Amino acid sequence: MNRKGKGYIYIFTIILISLLALFFYFIYSYISNTSYINLNRVEKIQSKYVAESVLNIKISENNFNGELRNFIFSNEKYIKLNCEFKPSDTEVKNLELRRRDYSNKKGIDVDLVELNTDVKYKNSIAGAKIMANYINEIYKEEDGVLNSGKVNKDDLEKIKNSFNDNNWSKGEIKVLNLDGDFIYGTEKGKKFIFEEVEVYDENLREKVKKRSPLYLLDNVDVIVQKNGTLNIETDIRDQILLINNKVLFNDNAISGIIILNNNAEVFNNCKLEGYLINLYDKNSGINVKYKPKVFEKFGSVLPEYIKFQPNSLNYYDIEDNT
Repeated sequence: MNRKGKGYIYIFTIILISLLALFFYFIYSYISNTSYINLNRVEKIQSKYVAESVLNIKISENNFNGELRNFIFSNEKYIKLNCEFKPSDTEVKNLELRRRDYSNKKGIDVDLVELNTDVKYKNSIAGAKIMANYINEIYKEEDGVLNSGKVNKDDLEKIKNSFNDNNWSKGEIKVLNLDGDFIYGTEKGKKFIFEEVEVYDENLREKVKKRSPLYLLDNVDVIVQKNGTLNIETDIRDQILLINNKVLFNDNAISGIIILNNNAEVFNNCKLEGYLINLYDKNSGINVKYKPKVFEKFGSVLPEYIKFQPNSLNYYDIEDNT
């Protein structure tokens, strides 16, 4: 073969080798890019689950319910939170609570709060949010009566104990404790708790019972009857009555909350605008009209009134501009 023929072969071989090298380079680049894309995709998915984990970690913290309660009663629109623990390779860029209350089509107010977070996991950023109702569902019975049949059996004793052990004198709430036989009535346009005492009548020359005003009720928010009999002669406006023994109604009109405990005995009838808590299923002549407005005043003092009750979880992508 002459030199010219050999030259063509060399040139062809060089071109072929170059094409093969270029081909294998493209194959390698495609595989590398695909692997990188798949790796990023997996990492992005993982970052969303990490964001969800951060929310779950926050909810499980011992002080979360307290933070939620303080936030709701502060009337702030949102607050920033901290997380005591976070997953490895994770930076919590944002964690907050936001009020999302709204009125539905029927004009009924719906309590709603959003817990959301933005996290950076390795090289990916993602977010997650949980929407939740924050007013405990036990205070939302539309007939205005909470009894044992409306509570999960596993939770019933816990809820009963929460009322028995509750501290009723929170914040500016004024509490009056009664131990004995008393009358809830009026004198000269003022409402009092009266006590009947025996005094000697000089004219009759014998002992007679006389009604003596004991407590002025102008600023009392909660009346806790520990023992005895409470005879209610007048209407009641915006108070909590916690009944542990005998109570005598007289077709009164009452607004507020009545709580009947285990030893409660109810005589006669009354009309209640507000809420009746009857976890021991006591027979009563209490006719209830549900008025959720009473909770605006008394929600802060009721046990577990604020409770995080999730109803949806969503993820969202975030662009890394750093």
